[in-house]
Amino acid sequence: MSKSFRSEKKRRATLTRKERRAVLSSDSSFESVIRATYFDNYDLPCPVRVDIATKGKKIRSVVLRRSRHGSIKKEAQIFKALSEFGLPVPEVLKEPFKNEKGEWVAVYSLLPGENLQKLSMGSKKDLALAKRLVVEAVLKLSKATRFINKHKVSRLLPRHTLVSELKAVSEPDNPWISEEIFKSTKKYLDGVIPKIKTPLILSNGDYQPGNFLEQNGKLTGFLDFESPSFSDPLMGFVKYPIYDLYPLGRTNIVEVFLKKAGFSKKDFKIRLALGCLKVLKKEIPISGGNTEMKKYRNRVLRLIKEIVY
Repeated sequence: MSKSFRSEKKRRATLTRKERRAVLSSDSSFESVIRATYFDNYDLPCPVRVDIATKGKKIRSVVLRRSRHGSIKKEAQIFKALSEFGLPVPEVLKEPFKNEKGEWVAVYSLLPGENLQKLSMGSKKDLALAKRLVVEAVLKLSKATRFINKHKVSRLLPRHTLVSELKAVSEPDNPWISEEIFKSTKKYLDGVIPKIKTPLILSNGDYQPGNFLEQNGKLTGFLDFESPSFSDPLMGFVKYPIYDLYPLGRTNIVEVFLKKAGFSKKDFKIRLALGCLKVLKKEIPISGGNTEMKKYRNRVLRLIKEIVY
C-alpha cells in the first residue's frame, strides 16, 4: 500500500447526471452540488464525498458509493440489518440504482470520524490507537453474527469454510497447482484443515483499517460491506502480513487479536498458509512481472516457507 496521499485536486470526482439527481433528491433540503471528491486518496477509485448546498444556505455532505468489487445491493441490505443490531453504519439515503455506465450506485449518509488507515499514519500514539480499534472493530462485528444469522439478510451471505476455501484453490485452472511449493503446502493443509471446527463469524470481507472510522478515541463507523460473508474468524487478518499493510502490518496487531479472541499463533499460521495459496492463485504469476510484483511473490513464498518448511 502506498504511504502517501493525493491532493484534493487530484481526488476530484465527476458525477453522472443520474448520480447528481439521486444525490439531490436524497433530502428535500438539498439544492445544489458544490463538489465531489474521492475519500481514500491512496487507492482510487473509491467512495465519493459529495458536498451539497441546502436551501437554508448550509453545507451538508453525503457519500456516493459505486460498486467496485462486490454488490452494492447486498451492502445496502446488510447496512440496514446492522443498524438494527446497533452498529454505527451508514444510513441508506437512496436505494441502489444503475448509472449511465451500468454501474450500481447508492447514496449513504456521511458518518463522523477519520478512517483508521489515515489515523495509523500519524504519530506513534495514533498508530497504537488504530491498532487497538481495528481489533475492537472486528470483535464487535463478530458479535453481530448470531443476530445476522437469524435475520432475513443472512440468505444473501455466502458461508466460506476453510474446507471450501482450500477446495477453491485446488481447482485445475490454477497455474500454481503443479508447483512443488504449492503442492507441499496444500498437502500440509489437507492434513490439518478438516480437523478445524471453529464456528464461522460475520465478516465484511475486508479488515483493512480504512474500513473503520474513529473520533475522539472511539469507533464511529463500519464501512465496505460489498462482499459480506460468514467466514473463519482469522482469515480476515492474513492480509496484514501478505500485503505488508503499512504501517499496521508491521506492528503486533495479529498477536493482539489472537490473544483477545483466544487463538494461538499456530492457529493463525494455518490460515496464513491458506491465504498465501489464495493470493498465488488469484493475483501472482509463477514468474515475471515488474519489481513490485516480484517483491510481492517473494514475500508470499517466504511466508509459506516459514510455515511449512
